[in-house]
This record gives sequence, structure tokens and C-alpha cells, in this order.
Amino acid sequence: MEKIRWKMRRKSERIVLTLVFIVFAIYAVTLMIPFVWAFISSLKTDDEYYERVFAWPRDWLFGNYIRAFKEFTVNGVSFLGMFANSLWLTVAGTFISIMVTSMTAYTVAKYDFRGNKFIYRLAIFIMVIPIVGNLPAQYKLIMDLGINNPIGILLLYTGGFGMNFIILHGTYRSISWTYAEAAFIDGGSDWTVYWRIMLPQAMPSLIALSVLSCIGIWNDYMTPFLYLKNSPTLALGIYQFDVMQQYRSNVPIYYCGVLLSMLPILILFVCMQKTIMTNTVAGGLKG
Repeated sequence: MEKIRWKMRRKSERIVLTLVFIVFAIYAVTLMIPFVWAFISSLKTDDEYYERVFAWPRDWLFGNYIRAFKEFTVNGVSFLGMFANSLWLTVAGTFISIMVTSMTAYTVAKYDFRGNKFIYRLAIFIMVIPIVGNLPAQYKLIMDLGINNPIGILLLYTGGFGMNFIILHGTYRSISWTYAEAAFIDGGSDWTVYWRIMLPQAMPSLIALSVLSCIGIWNDYMTPFLYLKNSPTLALGIYQFDVMQQYRSNVPIYYCGVLLSMLPILILFVCMQKTIMTNTVAGGLKG
């Protein structure tokens, strides 16, 4: 089928598409070069890394990755400890962020109340304000309240606005209210309508946004750097190694830690890339 469609295109279209493919293929290769170089460097000894930076390893030391689990530490927290901190923060932060945003977007999209349109416009306006503009006030508030700890920091993910709000607002707006009216006739409550009717229909959008949120929180080093210095995540640990140069004496071990920290989020993206790219707008009457 694809071959038939390709042959049906005009010659000029095939030339343009071929050129575009070549350009994006070259771009993709350039993106992979740093990762390949880091992988090759991670299999060397420290002396070999400095002597033969761009050469292949004399001996492929895969044992460096085992050493990384033992030696890659920051503030007394091991690699596995930082991995655990990243895992629970990513899972809990993603769940809280997506659920709070989903409830906010659903309420604004489906209920007519005074200030409805104002809240939507305010959410768009907030996106225009640079993040660094409110960082000093946010930092002072967190420190004054004394919630700079692993549990209290989850409050930062309960904002309910941002791009996720805009996307979910459009998703819920596209779902027909007829479903809710039928549930109300059968005695369903507003809570029942949300959990059993609206939420399942918005699930494609929720899953896609959850994956993107996971990637963002996993790679976030600024939040742990400001508030969780005693409970470092992998992103914070890698950042501190890079800035403080604690591993200047063994760079290959540092590269092992970097690549290992990428592995979980890379697997997640590979498994869920189709979900992210597909149309996340659900709803509409069937039949």
C-alpha cells in the first residue's frame, strides 16, 4: 500500500520528500553521536580516556557499569539510592500533577460558573510569565513553610495549570455532555460522571501527558537541587558530579552513571512513543 501511494506521487513530490528524509536522517545521526561517544568512553580506563579520547577501547571494560553502582555516590547516597529517589518522585509527582490538572481542566471545561472564562484566560496568561520570574518567591515560600522535604515538595506539582491544562481542557470540551446527562438520569453523581465516564474517555490524553510528565520530572535537577539536597535524585547527582568535578579522576565511571540514568526514561519513551504521537483527543457520540 505504501509503495502504491509512493508511486502515485508526482516526481517533484518524491524528490522533496526524499530530500527532507535525508536531512532528518542526518540530523538524527548527529543526535546519536554524543551518546555513542559517551558509551565508548565509558568502556575505557581513566588513563586511556585521556590518552586516546576518540579511539576505540583497547579492552571493553563492561565492568565499569558494575563499578558505577558502587562508586557513583553523592552526599553519601549511592547510585541505587538516587535511582529510588528519582523513581518515587517521578511516579508520585506525575500522578499528582496529572490528576490535579485533569480535575481542574474538567471543571473549567464542563461546568458553567462565574469566572469560568477568566480562569481559562488566566491559565494561558500564566504560561507567558517566565519561570525564573517566580522562582525567588517560590523558594522563599517553600523555605518559610518548612516543606523542603520529599513529601512536602510534592505540593509543587499541584498547580493544575500549564500546557497540560490547555490540552486536557480541549479534550474534555470535545467529549459530549450527553454521556453525563444519561448518567444523571440513572442517579449518578458528579463524581461518578467524572471517574466512570469522562476520565476513561480522556485516557489517551492522560497517558500521553503522563509519559511527558515522567520524562520532565525524571530529568529535573533544579527542584531537587533547591529543596532535596539531602535526598538527591539521579539528575541532581549527575549535575553535581559535572559541576563539582568529583569524578575528574575517573571519567569513564561518570559516563557509566550518565548512561544508566538515561536507560529507564529511554525505555519508557520507546515503548510509549506511538501513544505520544497519536491523536489524544477523545470523545464524541458514536453511531
